[in-house]
Amino acid sequence: MPVSEPSESLSVAAAGAGEAAPALSLPPALDLTTADPLHAALLAGLSHDPALLVDGSEVERAGTACLQVLVAAARTAAGRGGSFALLNPSTALRDAVGDLGLAGVLGMEAG
Repeated sequence: MPVSEPSESLSVAAAGAGEAAPALSLPPALDLTTADPLHAALLAGLSHDPALLVDGSEVERAGTACLQVLVAAARTAAGRGGSFALLNPSTALRDAVGDLGLAGVLGMEAG
């Protein structure tokens, strides 16, 4: 079975009218092969605006490497005077974030 490139699943949409920041939709699998494309996509989003919205509704698996990338993006946004919001986290993403104790860093309520 062919494996699609992880970068094809990452999409950054430019801010539209009334939107404060670019939005990035996370792919279903946040695994080691997705970490580099995720990093590149987040940097691209942050290059347009220090505030970043990330939609986690489609995530089915979330590994530590990608969560580290998300934490780095959140800290970079904050360091630039911006913000980072993880919107609509799936149960799998919420569980992975909670297991690693990253809810506060990623702006998610624990529990």
